[in-house]
Amino acid sequence: MENKKMLEIKGTPLYPVTVGMPAVISEEDGVRRTSRVLSVKEISQTEIFFETLNTNYLLHLAAKKAAV
Repeated sequence: MENKKMLEIKGTPLYPVTVGMPAVISEEDGVRRTSRVLSVKEISQTEIFFETLNTNYLLHLAAKKAAV
């Protein structure tokens, strides 16, 4: 079993997290582009757990801001 780093982040995917493509996540302090996604392990209303070439991510989905 590989020892990849685990990273917990909070943000919103700009595109669906898709196997074979980098994930692009909008976070409070900017935009994160990951390495290629190898697998999407779990998706819920509040979290997405996915694995890239280098890292396992637990993405806490940021609440959508209400339109004014």
